[in-house]
Amino acid sequence: MDEKTLYSLDSENGSKSSEPNYCTGDDGRVPSKKRKASINCSEPPRKRQRCAIEPSEVTVEDVRAKGTKRKAITQSGPPPKRRRTETYNTNAGEPTNVSISVRTSKEQFEAKYLQLRKLGEGGYGTVYAGERKSDNLPVAIKRIPKADEKTRPVVINGETHMVPLEVILMQRVAGGAGSLGKHAAVSLLDWYDLGPEVLLVMERPVPCEDLLTYLKKNLFLREDPAKKNIMKQLVEAANKMHSLGVFHRDIKAENVLLDLSSDVPRVRIIDFGSACLDTEIPKGSFTGTPAYVPPEFYRRGTYEAGPSTVWQLGALLYEMVDSSFDTKKFLRKKITVNTMLSKDCQDLLKVCLTVDPQERGTLEQILLHPWFS
Repeated sequence: MDEKTLYSLDSENGSKSSEPNYCTGDDGRVPSKKRKASINCSEPPRKRQRCAIEPSEVTVEDVRAKGTKRKAITQSGPPPKRRRTETYNTNAGEPTNVSISVRTSKEQFEAKYLQLRKLGEGGYGTVYAGERKSDNLPVAIKRIPKADEKTRPVVINGETHMVPLEVILMQRVAGGAGSLGKHAAVSLLDWYDLGPEVLLVMERPVPCEDLLTYLKKNLFLREDPAKKNIMKQLVEAANKMHSLGVFHRDIKAENVLLDLSSDVPRVRIIDFGSACLDTEIPKGSFTGTPAYVPPEFYRRGTYEAGPSTVWQLGALLYEMVDSSFDTKKFLRKKITVNTMLSKDCQDLLKVCLTVDPQERGTLEQILLHPWFS
């Protein structure tokens, strides 16, 4: 069986980029040629590029509203960004609760890991398949130009280092090498500051495939138990990340891996390139997939972590049980909830896709929804 894994590297500025994917054999190595899954259907799920999005005028009507349409407020220009700088004392175990080790030796990296085939290239770096030499553990190696990496000051052993934000976030939600396979988010095994570039060495589950591929293969199963199980795991994973102060911002089928090592697919979350601390949500811009932008951003140019994540999960659920989703089309009533779905599934979609974020369900409420029973 082919196993596919995808690590995204989209550009925040909307520049052209490709989303790498890779197939692995039973030994964890990568064949010489890619094979793409295909399906014969009228509107299959498709890969979407991530970019920075500006507020725009959208005619909005809540799926639960019975009144007239309300025109969204168009923001003339984004307000100035104010970034909160935090210094993390990892020796005290807060807030990451793990030690962040900094490595600066290229020779040390090459002695520990074998870099294999290039998987893909995007606006913020390149991803390669790899192996850990000591035990042939499959890994993914992300090489990011230093100029493109967002950093934060971190105190390590009494010294302040500028650590990539992606490292901090992954450490928070998945820990390091000692947490391999224990969390929904893939673990960060190592990271290297090599001057002009940063290397992130990440867990690469084998066998697995991305959710986009899974949906192409199971497009007409609709509400099968596997999809209910996958959706519940996604909500639990998002709830866990939010409890740790991490806002992924780009939950979509391409960024969800399904670990197929057991009979029940296990959800793994990848690509924290768009993620941020929930205390640092920028105003006036949204970095993520345009099709999943929460409506409140179009209406007033702002958004919050919890409601935005619920919206994205609702969009993903829609794609799991129906077809492709797009926020603007949904707001213009060009996409509607399929009445052929079960009443519980229709209700869960409406709970997630309520236009007003104040009325939208929370992650905690969704976990108790009867559709998962």
